[in-house]
Amino acid sequence: MKKIIAFLLVALSLTSCLNDFLDVKPESETYSGKFWKTENQARVALTTVYADMQNNFKAINYINWFELRSDNFYGNPVGGTYPFNLININSLSPTHPSADWNGWYKSISTTNYAIHYIPGMSNISDLKRNNLLAEAYFLRAYCYFNLIRIWGNVPLIVKPTLTFDDVVKPFRDSSQVVMDSVILKDLNFAVNNVDETQKDVFRFSAGPLYALATDVAMWNHDYAKAVYYSKKLLDLKDAGVTRYTLVSGGDFNKVCSSAITDENIWTLKWSYLNNGYNPITQYLSFMYVLVSKLVKDNWATPDWNKDLRRYQTIDTTIVYGGNHLSNPSPNAAMWKYEPVKRLVLGLNEKFIPLYRLADIILLRAEALNQLGLKTEALLELNKIRTRAGLISKTLTDKDIVSAPNITYGLESAILQERQFELLGEGKRWFDLLRTGRAKEVMNYHFDNYLNLYGVTNYNKFTDNWQLYWPVYQDNIIENENLTQTGLY
Repeated sequence: MKKIIAFLLVALSLTSCLNDFLDVKPESETYSGKFWKTENQARVALTTVYADMQNNFKAINYINWFELRSDNFYGNPVGGTYPFNLININSLSPTHPSADWNGWYKSISTTNYAIHYIPGMSNISDLKRNNLLAEAYFLRAYCYFNLIRIWGNVPLIVKPTLTFDDVVKPFRDSSQVVMDSVILKDLNFAVNNVDETQKDVFRFSAGPLYALATDVAMWNHDYAKAVYYSKKLLDLKDAGVTRYTLVSGGDFNKVCSSAITDENIWTLKWSYLNNGYNPITQYLSFMYVLVSKLVKDNWATPDWNKDLRRYQTIDTTIVYGGNHLSNPSPNAAMWKYEPVKRLVLGLNEKFIPLYRLADIILLRAEALNQLGLKTEALLELNKIRTRAGLISKTLTDKDIVSAPNITYGLESAILQERQFELLGEGKRWFDLLRTGRAKEVMNYHFDNYLNLYGVTNYNKFTDNWQLYWPVYQDNIIENENLTQTGLY
């Protein structure tokens, strides 16, 4: 145990961030190689990545990166340590605390050490060694996938810092280079080396791997790969029983309030003692962030008002006043993570669901639609609608036939389903980016919602660089090789 604790301290001291170039110590001064000897040591090292992710998502970062740039929510304009409002009006700046990407690179640093040392480990079976290595590649791919979705072009660092010669001040690489040279290759290695018999909702296993691979394929518009990987996930079994199944419609909120149901594929564990308040429950369930009135009103229309998810996600009785954007009510917040009781003060142990089955089923439906397999796409979409207590969708529905074409109409139906199904789970903004709808949807949101209720200081999306976050000012000051995004 003492050795494990010592290893953790060394690992934490080694994982340097992008702005700590001058503080990186070579291996000769850190003894890091002495600790990568056993399976247990390697697992402990990779556990620090999940701990880093908890810190990375802590406070405002998760909400800001994954939710608030979309039309799902509006931030309370209180300023101070909760600058949510600036995100909602597309007024980002290099001084915004969430512009700092160092948390992701701290995790990447640890995975780089793991990828360097694990192949040399002895006294461990090839199966276990390869699965540990697959976990390291999976985690690195996940980190870089989020980096390019949030910032676009980012520095590419794939080697551990073993000597002073390894210390560099990197430039920003194109997101396509990062995708081709790291994310796809890392995922391919992980897929070829994962032990499919292992299952763990809180860390790497085949389920999270195939979910991430499906997500990445959809981002790349590689729809055939998305269908392939989603099928591999759906086919996973334990003792002949399907590994992941949808919860019942009446238990829908449990996928978030519990996050360890048979539907949850990968969940980020949370501990109030170690991590403080869970940011989702703290911010999305109180007065800091309110559900958009457009979302609430759309959900109350005749086509949707019997949706079993609705009353388990939002307070359907709340009335939005004309001043609700400047004087928000706590009751306008989402209560999906803590139905009825809303925010639970004190020992808040709510977990963060990163991937669950409904998400992957809907991505699969979207991919099948793009491949021209409309019947199969509807089959997947209607699995989710049936669970929600809604009638099945057909290609003759008015919203589909009135679209510019059937493919676009069905995609719109799937995206609408995803907006309601995954509200508050960090998917909407990336859905808009992935499908090329971000500018159109958000500019409509600005003009037909914010402006209508007195918010006029928004910046409309006119250029692609606005879709990404600026680079944190301190990062650029400390590394002259970094360039700022667009006109930030």
